[in-house]
Amino acid sequence: MAGKNIYLIGFMGAGKTTVGKELAKKTGYVFIDLDEYIVEKTGETIPAIFEKHGEEEFRRLEKVSLAELTESGCIIATGGGIVESQESVSLMKEKGFTVYLESPFNTLYDRIKEDTNRPLTAQGAAALSARFNHRLPLYEQAEYTVHTEKLGVDEIVEMICRRYDG
Repeated sequence: MAGKNIYLIGFMGAGKTTVGKELAKKTGYVFIDLDEYIVEKTGETIPAIFEKHGEEEFRRLEKVSLAELTESGCIIATGGGIVESQESVSLMKEKGFTVYLESPFNTLYDRIKEDTNRPLTAQGAAALSARFNHRLPLYEQAEYTVHTEKLGVDEIVEMICRRYDG
């Protein structure tokens, strides 16, 4: 089974990595976490990239890294801000199937608020909520949305598999 890629998009804490790993097991596709790919490529942690080079440089690295991952048959868990680059959104739609893992902001914030590996959490709830609301219409352009809040990982994976046409 090696069709087009499946790109998991959504805000921080949406479960993209968790769902992506299980989806890869179910489909036999290769799983790639875009943030981990960037860490391996640069030799720096995400917080270090933000601290030394800023968010703009991280977004550039994200866009370049996404473009490098052109092999088909991959599940790619993207960073929450990938949708802010129209170039990246176009590439994902050209190369695969975009799935938005949707949850309400309060649920997501509860999951991420103490995660020190997420540099943007230091901004606090109000700033993150504004960022979430800014990105929401961008996420909603995905080809498929899964409302994940009351679902387990296996249920989410099943829903994606039923909808994905390879």
